[in-house]
Amino acid sequence: MRIAVVGAGAIGGSIAHALAHAGADPVLVARGVAVAAIARDGLRVHRFGAEQVSRPRVVEDTRGIGPFDAVIGTLKAQDWAAAAPLIAPLLGPHTALVPAINGVPWWYFQSAGGLFDGRRLESLDSGGALAAAFAPSCIVGGVVYMAATRIAPGRIEWPTGKRLVLGGIGPEPDERVPALAAALRAAGMDIDESADIRHDMWMKLLGNAGFNSISALARATILDILEDRDLRAVCADTMTELIAVAGAVGIRLDIAVDARLEAARRLGTFRTSTLQDFEAGRPLETAALIDAPCEIGRLAGVATPVLGTLARLLRNAVARRDLAAGA
Repeated sequence: MRIAVVGAGAIGGSIAHALAHAGADPVLVARGVAVAAIARDGLRVHRFGAEQVSRPRVVEDTRGIGPFDAVIGTLKAQDWAAAAPLIAPLLGPHTALVPAINGVPWWYFQSAGGLFDGRRLESLDSGGALAAAFAPSCIVGGVVYMAATRIAPGRIEWPTGKRLVLGGIGPEPDERVPALAAALRAAGMDIDESADIRHDMWMKLLGNAGFNSISALARATILDILEDRDLRAVCADTMTELIAVAGAVGIRLDIAVDARLEAARRLGTFRTSTLQDFEAGRPLETAALIDAPCEIGRLAGVATPVLGTLARLLRNAVARRDLAAGA
């Protein structure tokens, strides 16, 4: 398959590295200093106790290089609208576009059926730019379970996790999923082919929404949150709200809150992506992780006071951080 990976951060760099290291020929779309660093030194990924180096083709200008069989987009949710012109030349009529992002995706109600079928989520796509740029027919849903950290342009720590869940977003099976799954498995990735990608999205969100937001506010690792009675209780409350919202839109999450909390213990002292972004002065994924489930809750008549409070606190923390940085 011809596969392009858009975004040279921790996740995109790791996926491109896995493909290139296994002998595939991915194209990595990067920006700024990352392009020069990777072109010069390759992708330097520390895993399995040693540094591996791969040399995928890296580009900044996507004009004239498409279409691809699959495009895996690993940009943060808030960056997709600005990147749409960069991604468009990579797409053909049969390309599988995989937005491998945390939280609720902008396409959530597209081809979903049910009461809210086709509804645009204002918290994620208020102007409709994403809905206009990417037809539902091109999208394959993706949920990522990878604990990776970019420590410098082209340099990544990838200690654990290589799982990616793929699934069509429409009512019928997507014939592109098995081929992409096979290509990624050949690169050493653990791939699940999902019969209900929205269910998998909510299962991932159960961890992301609470752990990520609390980690940034408290400057805490996953283990810190689990071991602190108060932080753990807040995280449990976010999960309870999310289970209720998911249920109201037809997604039943059959897992006990305490079990979902404990499932994260294997990550130990991992610093979430939201904590890393906060400390690096970058924008946070608050819209996809918290605002969107709150919006769905309002649509479905489910209150989300804890999630709403975390969103307000995060926005205040970012504003104070940015004010201090500019002082």
